[in-house]
Amino acid sequence: MITFANSFSQLPSFLFERVTPTPIKDARLMHATALRERLTPGLSDDDFKRWINGEHSLPGEQRIATRYAGHQFGVWAGQLGDGRAISLGEILSSGERLEIQTKGSGLTPFSRMGDGRAVIRSSVREYLASEALHSLGVPTTRVLALLTGSDSVHRESVERSAVVARVFPTNLRFGHFELCYHFKREAELDALVQYTQETFYPGLTVAQMLTEIVRRTAHLMARWQDVGFCHGVMNTDNMSILGLTIDYGPCGFLEDTVLNYVCNHSDHQGRYAYNQQPSIGMWNLERLLVCFLKFVPKEFLQETLNLYPSLFEAEYLRLSRQKLGLLTTEAEDYKLFVEILQTLAKLSIDYTFFWRELCGFCPGDSAGLERIRETYGTREELEAWLLKYGQRLGRETSDDRARAERMRLHNPKYVLKNYIAQEVISDVEAGHSEKLVRWLKVLERPFDEHPEVEAYAGPTPPEHKHYEVSCSS
Repeated sequence: MITFANSFSQLPSFLFERVTPTPIKDARLMHATALRERLTPGLSDDDFKRWINGEHSLPGEQRIATRYAGHQFGVWAGQLGDGRAISLGEILSSGERLEIQTKGSGLTPFSRMGDGRAVIRSSVREYLASEALHSLGVPTTRVLALLTGSDSVHRESVERSAVVARVFPTNLRFGHFELCYHFKREAELDALVQYTQETFYPGLTVAQMLTEIVRRTAHLMARWQDVGFCHGVMNTDNMSILGLTIDYGPCGFLEDTVLNYVCNHSDHQGRYAYNQQPSIGMWNLERLLVCFLKFVPKEFLQETLNLYPSLFEAEYLRLSRQKLGLLTTEAEDYKLFVEILQTLAKLSIDYTFFWRELCGFCPGDSAGLERIRETYGTREELEAWLLKYGQRLGRETSDDRARAERMRLHNPKYVLKNYIAQEVISDVEAGHSEKLVRWLKVLERPFDEHPEVEAYAGPTPPEHKHYEVSCSS
């Protein structure tokens, strides 16, 4: 039996609406993750599928959609909310609060002009990306199950429906606080701040909680940059109060190290380009901290926001040293890292592939240098950097073998490039789950070799580069 411990629905009713899911037609359970046994033990396949699809209810569930607001592409968008997502309830598991939310479950009071549905394309991408980032060590929502249906859903073309069940400690976003603050709902804001503090930041004062939120957001941005991840829609309503990656849509990973890469073809101004993500993180935090003016002095809020750059830089530098295999620290390490990023960008070198190949580089190894020349040709800029890097490694304390093993634990061999996601999407749209299962296994262990998919570890084939992904994806 599942015991729910719902907390959000105890907040003032302004923050949510009770809703009824609209099941998708001919629902098929395509996959469920290991979280199923942890969160829904004892449910048969059919009962589990019917519950996720909204056909079957369980005692104690909550079925709510939350109301929030937000800034979208830098512009105040007013009231928003869970337009196609429904929270089925919160479960305490091994002392951890985990909320189950289904996405694509039909119309809610916040659907605006939408249809409340999700398509297979976006659902598969979120399913894979969530687990991929988790395995890369990036804080993120997780997924529980994927259903596909036969409903016709109109996006850029007519597609089929899907529901993805995702799992997180809370759905709380920056936008929940913006809603209460900008709509002058002081009692609701008081209740929301107290709830967040007591439930998710226990033992901290409001001031300490805000400092921790800034730290988590800064570290999240650093980890995105480290693995070459592009979110695509960093609106304030897509920012988690816990510093999680949330709301996957037009996401992607760097391919040719285009530092101003825009993965969302709806982002015409490039606001959410890869190299803009850290500064947007700070911009979004400023929108959040404004909502706390009645709780802490304005001067403290400014000081707290000003912590962000140094917190981001320190974490990004720590991660960059790991990518480079460095154990000791020198003042010029960050400059060395930036120089190779600029070189990769100038020479259009695949980001993930290069870092993985670098794991096997040894100073003075002519055979290793020849392998690099075979891959990239004779590139003066690259060879000049490798000379500097070799000199830096010469001042390290560990041997080449230990360093290579250490680097392979920080430089993944596989990431979810969009052409890989598209292959899985096409397979699921055809009614199959084999590629979904295969790639989940690979992405759950992205630092391992996986010889059965070795061909996908190299640079993206030219014909598959730069898939365009939209907000409806």
